Amino acid sequence: MASKRGNLPKDLGPYAGWIDSFALSLRVAEKSANTIRIYTDAAGWLAGWLLVNTKVRSWDHVTRDELRQFFVHMQEVGYEQGYRNNIARGLQAFFKWFAEEEEAPDPFKTFKPPPPPKIGEKTPEVISKEDLKALVKDAESGRDFESRRDAALLRLFASTGCRLAEITNLRVGDVDVRNRTAVVTGKGNKKRTVKFDAKCALALDRYLRKRAEHKASKDFDALWFGVRRRMPMTPSGIRQVIERRGERIGIDIHPHLFRHTFSHNWLDEGGAEGDLMELNGWDSPQMLRHYGASAKAARARRAYDRIDVMRGV
Repeated sequence: MASKRGNLPKDLGPYAGWIDSFALSLRVAEKSANTIRIYTDAAGWLAGWLLVNTKVRSWDHVTRDELRQFFVHMQEVGYEQGYRNNIARGLQAFFKWFAEEEEAPDPFKTFKPPPPPKIGEKTPEVISKEDLKALVKDAESGRDFESRRDAALLRLFASTGCRLAEITNLRVGDVDVRNRTAVVTGKGNKKRTVKFDAKCALALDRYLRKRAEHKASKDFDALWFGVRRRMPMTPSGIRQVIERRGERIGIDIHPHLFRHTFSHNWLDEGGAEGDLMELNGWDSPQMLRHYGASAKAARARRAYDRIDVMRGV
């Protein structure tokens, strides 16, 4: 599946060293691995875009005009407002750091970044149960390493609603197949225990048997490995697996869509809101209102059939 980012260079030339230094500063500040990945990815994306689309070859020559063009490009190729806002926050942190390091101008002082979407402004998309069943069935039709891995990934995403980084960073010791639990590390390095269903436990057990035969299993305790590379999978690699699986059955999906779907299904089946907040690692009910919007409408329609508004008429 072709990336909406386009064909960007891997060699970021004059920009690369600064991104490495920025990553180092984030580690010194004890930022989470996920924050470091997101912020440096944003800087790397902009750097690649600048190399392809402009003559700017230095961070201190980036102005609000280049930022405007970059975010217009993001919008035109189909990135949603929430994602554009996340990239803007990463770039804002980068340019603030760069300006302090070099006593250079900060283009974000004159550039208004894309705002985050308002809660309730747009109902989150969910994966239909028919599509989810087709996804899992397609993966479970094979018995090779890749099929076993993908089936376990799909079921774990769907039955826990965990974030991409939380799934990616799992170690073998974090997963208890017998008790159907996994210990994940969420935002702010907060750990929590999540549950998964019996079918997911079975898929994980099948994958773990295949994983034990993988050459990388002797060197790493990471849960997920690529098919050929002797290295743990990255968030980008797992995202590509999910996207390819969707493409196989003709649907457009991404990992975070499973989080939307898990939250929708939990509330739609009558699950308690407080329990969902605990399972999803939310501290604020704001996210509960956002993710629960799609289920709220479905529950209201079902309630109509239980309540006779025309009684006695």
